[in-house]
Amino acid sequence: METKGTPLYRKHLSKPEIINICKHLVEKNGIRSIERLTGHYRDTIGNLIEDLALHAELVNSILLHDVELGQFEVDEMCENSQQNLIPHHSTKLFF
Repeated sequence: METKGTPLYRKHLSKPEIINICKHLVEKNGIRSIERLTGHYRDTIGNLIEDLALHAELVNSILLHDVELGQFEVDEMCENSQQNLIPHHSTKLFF
């Protein structure tokens, strides 16, 4: 399978939906805010953020080259993702 070993594996979200969620994270939207904006349940968003964290190097590369975000925006998204998940998980997610 093409997505095996990636953050997209076994996801029912399309690539554009995942990119949209990432863009909302860059804008410092919280999980509940993203839930309202996208119509996806907060557990789905939280699970996606966790999976993105597990594949941080790949995600960093995709965001810089395919989504064409700047390094600052990627860093902001990573920082915001950590803040969104800290109440649920106490481990560091990104670099």
